Amino acid sequence: MDSSANATSRHRRPSPVAEYFGRLAATYGDGQYYGNRRRAVLEAIAGEIAQARDVLDVGCGNGAYLAKFAAAPGNRRVTGADLSIDMLLSARRRVGVKCRLLCADVSRLPFKPESFDFIFASHVLQFVADVELDGVVAEFARCLPPGGLLVATGQRDEGFRQLLSAIVGPDRWREYREVIFQRAPRRETDAAPDDRYQRAFASSGLRVEERTAPFTAEWADIEELINVRWMPLIPEGERGQAGAMLAEVAQAANAGASRSLTLREPLILGWRDS
Repeated sequence: MDSSANATSRHRRPSPVAEYFGRLAATYGDGQYYGNRRRAVLEAIAGEIAQARDVLDVGCGNGAYLAKFAAAPGNRRVTGADLSIDMLLSARRRVGVKCRLLCADVSRLPFKPESFDFIFASHVLQFVADVELDGVVAEFARCLPPGGLLVATGQRDEGFRQLLSAIVGPDRWREYREVIFQRAPRRETDAAPDDRYQRAFASSGLRVEERTAPFTAEWADIEELINVRWMPLIPEGERGQAGAMLAEVAQAANAGASRSLTLREPLILGWRDS
């Protein structure tokens, strides 16, 4: 990690997003659910990864994807950028010296134009305010040469939330939402249509393609996901209630006929043609 970026970050208060994800640095991306999703995404863009020579994983977190990019067949340089120092420290432990790591804000990337032929952003854009979205995507596009590719994954993990709502009913689900799932930073929204990411790509001059990466999650995977992703964020005094709620859902799910869910991770690809 660049010592200058590390030193600068010590003297500034972390943003809400950096603070939020910093608390998850040790475990974010762990477990079967995340592993299945990550594998599906990598399979969906395997051809593009094979051709990439200079890769930027922006919002790289603790390096789960970085490690895969570095280990993929072929010769490439891999760089990870994230706003959270805690995440970057976890990434360094995961990837060793294989990747360059920098602390950076997605709206002001510290790279020269056309620095990377492949930029990857997994579950990053949903934390960008709508009024800033075009500027952030344009900043990514600035770092691509002609022929370069930007890949963004994901919107919210709605599939398993819908499953939980169906299991416990809408009234009980509202209680679950308040206790377990309301800890993430809020994205400022102007209620833009669901194609806001595609429109931001197009406005930055990128040629857009959409893909999906299907994967299966068993109930045990979803339960593990909740424990990895949300339980660490719940105040200690509320964890007993949250644990009891999760046990209630597990009992209802195990009594039901269906214990698995097929989910589809959405991908948006944007090529810079000129």
